[in-house]
Amino acid sequence: MKVKGLAVIVLLLAALASGCVSPGSSTGTGTEMSSLTGTSAQYPSGGIRLELPRGNYTPLYLGPGEACPPGRVPVVFRYVPGNESVGSVSLRGSFNGWAEWPMELNNGTWRIEICLAPGRYEYKYFIDGQWVKDMATGNGGNPVDPDADGYADDGYGGKNAVRIVNGSQGVEIEFDPGNPAYLSVADNRTVVRIGVKPGTVRSAVLVTDGGNYTMELQLWWDSGEIWRAEVPFVKPFSYYIAVTSADGELLAALNTSESPFFRFDGVDRFPQLEWVSNGIAYQIFPDRFNNGDESNDPLALQTDEFWFNELTDERPILSDWSDPITPLHCCHQYFGGDIRGITEKLDYLQSLGVTIIYLNPIFLAGSAHGYDVYDYYRLDPQFGTEEELREFLDEAHRRGIRVIFDFVPNHNGIGHWAFLDVASRGRESPYWDWYFVKEWPFRLGDGNAYLGWWGIGSLPKLNTTNPEVREYLIGAALYWLDFGFDGIRVDVPNEVLDSKEFFRELRERVKGRHPDAYLVGEIWTLSPEWVQGDRFDSLMNYALGREILLNYARGYLSGEAAMKMMGRYYASYGENVAAMGFNLVDSHDTSRVLTDLGGGSLGDVPSNESVQRLKLLSTLLYTLPGTPVTFQGDERGLLGDKNHYDEQRYPIQWDEANGEVLEHYRSLARLRNDVPALRSSKIRFYRASGGVMAFFRGHDDEVLVVANSWRKPAELELPAGEWRVVWPENRSGAVLSGAVEVPPVGVLVLEMIGP
Repeated sequence: MKVKGLAVIVLLLAALASGCVSPGSSTGTGTEMSSLTGTSAQYPSGGIRLELPRGNYTPLYLGPGEACPPGRVPVVFRYVPGNESVGSVSLRGSFNGWAEWPMELNNGTWRIEICLAPGRYEYKYFIDGQWVKDMATGNGGNPVDPDADGYADDGYGGKNAVRIVNGSQGVEIEFDPGNPAYLSVADNRTVVRIGVKPGTVRSAVLVTDGGNYTMELQLWWDSGEIWRAEVPFVKPFSYYIAVTSADGELLAALNTSESPFFRFDGVDRFPQLEWVSNGIAYQIFPDRFNNGDESNDPLALQTDEFWFNELTDERPILSDWSDPITPLHCCHQYFGGDIRGITEKLDYLQSLGVTIIYLNPIFLAGSAHGYDVYDYYRLDPQFGTEEELREFLDEAHRRGIRVIFDFVPNHNGIGHWAFLDVASRGRESPYWDWYFVKEWPFRLGDGNAYLGWWGIGSLPKLNTTNPEVREYLIGAALYWLDFGFDGIRVDVPNEVLDSKEFFRELRERVKGRHPDAYLVGEIWTLSPEWVQGDRFDSLMNYALGREILLNYARGYLSGEAAMKMMGRYYASYGENVAAMGFNLVDSHDTSRVLTDLGGGSLGDVPSNESVQRLKLLSTLLYTLPGTPVTFQGDERGLLGDKNHYDEQRYPIQWDEANGEVLEHYRSLARLRNDVPALRSSKIRFYRASGGVMAFFRGHDDEVLVVANSWRKPAELELPAGEWRVVWPENRSGAVLSGAVEVPPVGVLVLEMIGP
């Protein structure tokens, strides 16, 4: 199998100059471009006859083909399992963000052929839903891939395989209209982008049968740039892209020699959810948020995993709301939070500007976290009744707040009725093929007897290739959407067997019944293959929040380094996807953001600097495309170190709060609501230096966000014209031009005055 597409790497006949492009470079059309397109002016509406360009130019045909495009090399990956029975093998590596590319079985060999640019790549095989620990010895003491060029530590005690791809590295131009990173509909506009090597393009124009649209340099990073144009409507048009290279060569990016013009049919197949783009989200861990009904607290103990697990003598505990943390805090120390408690706090959440609530699992399970589900169709009684759940949803909707629930299709708990039947009856159970049992009879909790998530015996893995399992799970997702939820966050989707087909079906059936439902996947890395319109609307964007923004706010990354990482991030996703981004920094799975910023652990008093860095980081989160997500209590200045029994999950003490931080989050909600450009899909880089990075927001670059993560002030030359300060609030209204001093560990938000 070859991994194909329209993304084409064009190897020019002569190597063009490389190097950094100045952010101030002109993006207008020059005289060379005029001779290529005939005109750089926008044609009147109504359309014209699109013709091939005039003059001396080099046609670049970017349409689909069978071979690897110039600049890429075909590379084959193989796996021969020997005597083992293997049901699925996937390739995951640094070339695809460690995503899952299924391999095909042919004559006893699993195989995949892909096109790679010259370079060094690390990778592993993912066999029957499990990572190979050591690619050097994982095939009965032999290499798992006989063609590997070497091995490297994976950071977890195992080995990745290494491939060295040789070949000439040409100058690249990338465009694939089937990939939303290159063509998408965002904010009711049609966005067209191309990817190029740094410094190789002087100017570019999107030429359509409705007019010409100048492309602008939007993003950059060490190895690439994105040039962008937007068409202010969503309807059919034909087009090509005219490019002037850095050395003055005229190029026309065309489809094929037989059919030279690209065609957009005007159909938006991956609609942006505006309620997400305009939203502010808040994550709630139900057992630790607020206790509204103490009478249901003891119910948590009745179904705890420890009562089922035959390998432990431990027992769960029920604590008062402010009791100290115990070693069971992560999973089996209950505090009594419930649905009624969340309903009681809806006015508080509304005061924070919250329009989206993400609930950690609320269905019958065996732990405080709820990721070991016993019944996907039943609310856990410790959280209340279905009547209380319906009241909560109704009250949230009445306040303009939508709610998404947590969905766990990869595994369930050992107290799930189907698994208990398998444990009791073995192969006679009709649910035997729902799981992967290695030996029977077995003791509940014995992860050696059956396949479990990460080998954990309390989390038996589900066989999602089984149609009965798939129907049961997707049916549950639809059941709760029908009940009144507005979207789904999916746990570890990359570990679900046959994940591409499973989530394709999930999306098709969910969107068919609830087209406005929001689908979010828990993927921690930069992984655009999951958001192509066939699976998720967004991922949990730790890749933005933790890898980039957190490290910038800590002062670990310079402004230039952070901006380049953001360039690669935003280049990878469609603008519609970025606009629906589920943008978080911390969650129930990480330390609290204020702890990560040096504020200390639970019970400590955070330093002034850590609070200022929290303000910087949260302000960036609220000014970028997508919806900012706050983990419960962060807005109150809570601390919590994950390495101490997951103390980030400790209950919110409602009589305690950092008033400065709380008011800051409320002010951010006002800023986001008052400045529409901050809710738009478009971001364009301005410049970065030292600790400063600055970027435009809005379709007319009407807002400039300037951040400084260093401890000393910095000066930034402003774009031409006058700019009004809209943030921070204590400087609001000040008019600036020429240059501005950016305060240390701070953010300025400026709005353009006039045309």
